[in-house]
Amino acid sequence: MGSDHLVSGHSAELDPAVDPIVCSPYAEPDRHWDLDRAGRAKAGVAPLPGRRRSALLRPVPDDDVTATMSLDIDTDEENQLVNAIRERVRAWRADGWPGTTSVTRKLLVHWCEDSSHRRLRPFFAQREAIETLIWLREAARRDTPERRDLEAASRAANDGIVRYCAKMATGTGKTAVMGMLIAWQTLNAVRSHRQRNLQHSSRFLVLTPGLTVRDRLAVLAPSAPDNVYEELGLVPGELRDDLAAARVDVVNFQAFRRRDPTESSGAQKALLGATRIDQTESPQAMMRRVVGDLLARRGAHGDLVVINDEAHHCYLPPDAEADGSAGTGQTAEERSENKVAAVWFNAVRTLRDMGALGERDRFGGQASPVYDFSATPMWIGRAARGEGSPMFEWVASDFGLMDAIESGLVKVPRVPVGDDTPGTRTAWRRLYEATPTKKLPKRSDDPAAVLPQPLEDALTAAVGEWRRTFERTEHTQPTPPVMIVVANTIDNAVALYEHIAGCERRTTDSDGHEAALVVAGRFEEFSNVVEHPTGGPAQWRSDPRTLLVHSRPDDDDAITARFAKLLREQAAHMGDDMPADAIREALNTVGKQGRLGAGVRCVISVSMLTEGWDARTVNQIVGFRAFSSQLLCEQVTGRALRRTSYESFRDEPGKAHLLTPEYAEVLGIPFEFMPLRGTRTGPPPPDRTEVHSVRGRSALRVVWPQAVEYRTVATQAGFRLRPEAVRPAKVSEDASAERVEMAGVAGEMIEMSPDDLLRDKAARVRCAAEIANLLTLGGHGWLKPPQSDEAGLGGAGRCSLFGAAYRALRDWLAHPDVDCASASVLLRHRNKRDFYAQLIAACDFGTPAAATPPRQIAVLARPPLDDTAGVRFETTLRHILAAKHSELSHAACHSRLELDAARILDRHPAVAAWARNFGLDWSLPYHFDGAWRRYEPDFVARLANGLNVVIECKGVVDPKALAAERWTRDHWIPAVAGTPDVPHDLRRWAYEVVTDASHLPRRLDDLGSREADPADAGP
Repeated sequence: MGSDHLVSGHSAELDPAVDPIVCSPYAEPDRHWDLDRAGRAKAGVAPLPGRRRSALLRPVPDDDVTATMSLDIDTDEENQLVNAIRERVRAWRADGWPGTTSVTRKLLVHWCEDSSHRRLRPFFAQREAIETLIWLREAARRDTPERRDLEAASRAANDGIVRYCAKMATGTGKTAVMGMLIAWQTLNAVRSHRQRNLQHSSRFLVLTPGLTVRDRLAVLAPSAPDNVYEELGLVPGELRDDLAAARVDVVNFQAFRRRDPTESSGAQKALLGATRIDQTESPQAMMRRVVGDLLARRGAHGDLVVINDEAHHCYLPPDAEADGSAGTGQTAEERSENKVAAVWFNAVRTLRDMGALGERDRFGGQASPVYDFSATPMWIGRAARGEGSPMFEWVASDFGLMDAIESGLVKVPRVPVGDDTPGTRTAWRRLYEATPTKKLPKRSDDPAAVLPQPLEDALTAAVGEWRRTFERTEHTQPTPPVMIVVANTIDNAVALYEHIAGCERRTTDSDGHEAALVVAGRFEEFSNVVEHPTGGPAQWRSDPRTLLVHSRPDDDDAITARFAKLLREQAAHMGDDMPADAIREALNTVGKQGRLGAGVRCVISVSMLTEGWDARTVNQIVGFRAFSSQLLCEQVTGRALRRTSYESFRDEPGKAHLLTPEYAEVLGIPFEFMPLRGTRTGPPPPDRTEVHSVRGRSALRVVWPQAVEYRTVATQAGFRLRPEAVRPAKVSEDASAERVEMAGVAGEMIEMSPDDLLRDKAARVRCAAEIANLLTLGGHGWLKPPQSDEAGLGGAGRCSLFGAAYRALRDWLAHPDVDCASASVLLRHRNKRDFYAQLIAACDFGTPAAATPPRQIAVLARPPLDDTAGVRFETTLRHILAAKHSELSHAACHSRLELDAARILDRHPAVAAWARNFGLDWSLPYHFDGAWRRYEPDFVARLANGLNVVIECKGVVDPKALAAERWTRDHWIPAVAGTPDVPHDLRRWAYEVVTDASHLPRRLDDLGSREADPADAGP
């Protein structure tokens, strides 16, 4: 069956095996495949309109024909609460997120920006997850039905603890959403005017199931060199510095096991005997030992925020198993999971009981909810037995694996079939059941040992697929593709390692001395043994091609002596005497160029691969173990589903918004979403290009100012208090308001009590801000009232009045005819606006002839300038130009128009230096549709005459693009020119829009002949 085979009678548009992706990754899904009873997309049926509803999937008896793990998809048992919350969040999003703080709205606008210049802007799956959590926390009231029902369900299942769970398929970016959550909480906590912010915090405890996940989540700390906030541009530049207030501790749940100091040695236990008193530390002592420093950081930073990653491990076990005792009818695996859950859940419960999560409410909940993230937030026992609802009752949002496949966010799992018979297909789907011998022979014990035929055939097929992938990508990808093999036991994993990677066999030489004979693996591509070219003894490679790992490397009870010995030998071959650290480092860096695991081609794991493993180069996975549930199938398959590229979009008309599908070949796992397809080849992964700053090209460096916002600076020459014009005034305390609403020059309204104000030493600052507000809007001719898109500029310009207003207030309060005890009394006086009016009436605003015209300036970020030095990233964009007259090695373009413009810039004589603004994170602020946004131009150039040019390529012009263009011309360019902190050579700018690249040379000629304008020099 050839690679161009289609399901008989069906076009490619109706075949999900050929064209599975039907939705944009950046928009809410608007189409979905209809699923059959086995949970697979139906071939020959057009995608259904609208988004798939969140529904329960129940395992049913196996299908003997397809040998799949069948699922009963019951539309009568939809996840009603998830769907209801989804509808509320959709309407709230469409209304512009009402009820949120100004900081939250700024973040939401930033995350929704559709700029193509960001290497990885948030997907809809990520935005919906964080929007749902924000809606529950800021917009929904406690009596909102959806929030009320969700919290009630959580309290019932979690001993009163309120938890919100975001269900996100593996590969859809949970780590980024955790970063968005931390940014949302921290920035609101820092910028809040409240002395105690009950909704937001800057203290975070992230709980993880193991070191692999813990290491991956280290990027959540804002101080980490490769932190997620910088890498993904999650925070607007003007807010980035405030993230430094966040304290993020990432801790493995194992750290919360309570210790008994008397168990330090067996001898001590023997001496104490049966009369030993239990000295196990209390839960509170344990918590102070593990996170005491974090708990001590209280006060204005709010309550502790707990984030559970892989949260399906954290649940309240049945009472019979809370202490690890056996539960009725439960497997050893379920009992083991319950032990893990008991430790993890008790840690969260202890934090709640200690008050670290805020005050308890009358229902037993807590002020600060626990935030859960998981691809499979399900009750493992129920999922395996098909009992009740398998999904955690506190799941608030659901973006599952099928949604991720249809949006192109993950690889499509499929079985390579070729011309093999249906019997072979069945064997490959249920490999463990089809293999008569469950205990695999070891080559170290028996030189003639061979694997059972079904397993041997499946491995050979998978290796063949790997070879074909390697041949297609050897010269275009920096690291090789990876195959995963999952075994059910340690013994079988060791046996597979010996067959695939090689082994040592004990032999006796001619003199009767025992010696070690190194034997190569059966597959040369995966062998860790190098054969001697002239027949001498073989040697172990120092850069292993195959790794043997355990799914629970941090659990000493799970590691046998033989397995530990093999791990030590692996580490020794790599030149490391710390086996656990060496193997973890190699595993965590698989597919990462220049790291220890860069050359790894095969990973063999016991049970399932470590959670949190984020390699993107996996193309094949072979399972040799029993799969009792859909949950387990998804967990194991998920290790292979991370895409290699999120930049490879389609070429076909009408499909430019769709990603190109990537595939993972899956054998031995009886679970598949897409129908079988008779092909052995998938599309090759896109070529990767490294864009970097070229050493020796510093003369071609391009520098630009980092403008955060715009302000209008008006003259202060005539704005002063005239003492002779001050009227007598008495501001009595008995006329003070009980509570007062406060607003700054711009921002949210807050409510303060008299005690708050009496403690507030900045009352004069607040009064001055209100006076500046009145001056702006009161018709005094200082600034025009804000209108339409100028609203943002007017609000920022009012800030320039503050200094003059503050001085006038100071002089007015000190005037002998004014009887006012303090600014606090004035601030809360019910008639304060009358006194403000008296103050303003006593001021001299000068005359229009004497006043200096207002000018715009740019508020600069820290640092205020950025440039093309120190750039290094990879991209899979296809339109690539190897640049000669840019400090950057390449220009990675999204379109042919951009590529043509890049070629012209690289060779035009008027251009002294230039750069493609992709991956540089340079953006310009503009105002559109009632909100501040960021615009990222396509190119920046420095001409030979010293003029700097912003260049934008536009194929389609829309209102948003026109607003960005107008704000760049009318505000960014004059603001930069008028900013004293901008160097003189960076104050002259021009702006060019390119719709036809053939016109660009003439425009560059014109700009290159422009004389320097003395007015461009600025102040």
